[in-house]
Amino acid sequence: MANPLMSIFSGMAGGNNSLLMQAVGAMMRGESPQDFMRNLANSRPELRNVDLNDINGSARRICQERGVDPDKLSAEIRQKLPK
Repeated sequence: MANPLMSIFSGMAGGNNSLLMQAVGAMMRGESPQDFMRNLANSRPELRNVDLNDINGSARRICQERGVDPDKLSAEIRQKLPK
């Protein structure tokens, strides 16, 4: 079974992992999720409708639109992040 997180990022990144790497880089630089999404939305039209005041709600909406369980996805992400 494909990893849902990778599937979402891969689809948005045109089949490669550059978007995921950008997200990891932003996290390592200490960039806030809002700033990362704002910068990303400037270059990716599919993200321009993301409500930056409610990132969690937007993430849930995107997951639901793509048939991904947001709670399961969150659990998978937490498992992969370093402690």
